[in-house]
Amino acid sequence: MSTINFFKDIAKIPRESGNEEKIANYLCEFAQKRNLEYFKDSYNNVLIKKKTKNSKPIILQAHTDMVCEKEKDYPFDFKNDSIELIIENGFIKANKTTLGADNGVGIAQILNILDSDIKANIEAVFTVSEETSMIGAINFDTSLLKGKHLLSLDGFEEKTIINESACFYDLIIKSNYDYNSKFNYYYQLSINGLLGGHSGFDINKNRGNSIILLANLIKKFKDFNLINFYGGTKFNVIPNEATCEFYTNLSFEEIKKICTKFISEHKNIFPSLNYKIEVINQTKDSLDKKDSQSFIDFLINFPNEVINSYNNFPTTSSNLAVINLKKQEIKVGFRSSREKEEKAFLDNLKELLNENKFELIIHGHQPGFETKNSKLIDGLLKTSPYENTVVTPVHITVELGFFKEKIKDLEVAIISPNIKGAHSTNECVEIASIERTDKWLKDFISNYN
Repeated sequence: MSTINFFKDIAKIPRESGNEEKIANYLCEFAQKRNLEYFKDSYNNVLIKKKTKNSKPIILQAHTDMVCEKEKDYPFDFKNDSIELIIENGFIKANKTTLGADNGVGIAQILNILDSDIKANIEAVFTVSEETSMIGAINFDTSLLKGKHLLSLDGFEEKTIINESACFYDLIIKSNYDYNSKFNYYYQLSINGLLGGHSGFDINKNRGNSIILLANLIKKFKDFNLINFYGGTKFNVIPNEATCEFYTNLSFEEIKKICTKFISEHKNIFPSLNYKIEVINQTKDSLDKKDSQSFIDFLINFPNEVINSYNNFPTTSSNLAVINLKKQEIKVGFRSSREKEEKAFLDNLKELLNENKFELIIHGHQPGFETKNSKLIDGLLKTSPYENTVVTPVHITVELGFFKEKIKDLEVAIISPNIKGAHSTNECVEIASIERTDKWLKDFISNYN
């Protein structure tokens, strides 16, 4: 089989974060059929070992879960349905859902190596819930591993070797507003049409944030009472849709006029941006005008997108990711590869929240990693099929920081084919780049000792 055929198999298996048992069983069955040593733990992490060469083992790693996003109103159940693949213009994409090339292609590339006749000593690690809690990497028993070089297939760009990643914080902001006003009808305003995307890889690409944009639009009404404000899906996904329920003395036509003008003013930057407004004849409680204004101002002034950069490369960023005013909760994904910037942001955020009487909860934290002067990277450079292979840091957060913390003197790096639009329904992977990366991986493994 080829990497692409393995990926086709993997795409049939539902594997949302926290629902990895079926993909884990598939990996175990793969190992059983080939008489390979394997382990599955209680988290559904899987380790497969293949030793056909008397050499130091190389650790290959990928994660088994995927970000599950779909087009609005598309009837798809990520717990049970298979991804529908479309091959078009040299790319593989999915029909109205995320593709899961992140990190399904990485899994497939490792299986392709394990299935080949290459003489090697391989420890293949497949971890769960990378896209959410990273509980797999946190709890993986690294005493089962003997290798000191770990190569992950969890990247996005061909021709690159990633040698550094940022840390990531799951931050939850809790508010405590009183709903002390009541109206017997209200307006529901939604905006959509933004690109969304990965909150690390795409954070500096000016894709817009639906929550911030909608807050700026609501501000135009000047006099309003908020009933609810919701949008976004996950800490690490840039929100592309948001909805606000509110009351105002403005007429329906006046609201439409303000919305149309606002959308028109932003069309040159966000050409697919759109809105929908309707009247809901239902009695609802709301915030008073003062708290409503205060909340919208908080959203508008929230430190979002790239906070700091070096040579045009983001070093610290914040993604205002998910909001639900009724639940009194905001979720923020925060990344940094600089300790001083990390501390400064968190200190400033705590001060901002104290001023607004909000509570900050650090829901999760994943460490970054850095690899320098590495034999692993030297070996990748020597076997690279590209003339100008780039060794680069990346503003995403991966599991390797946990492995580096637990295994003394571990060297880690990442390579991958071209994956575009990860964490969105535009996700696709270039077929030719899979084939080139496969060759690179095979040459590297063949020459590893």
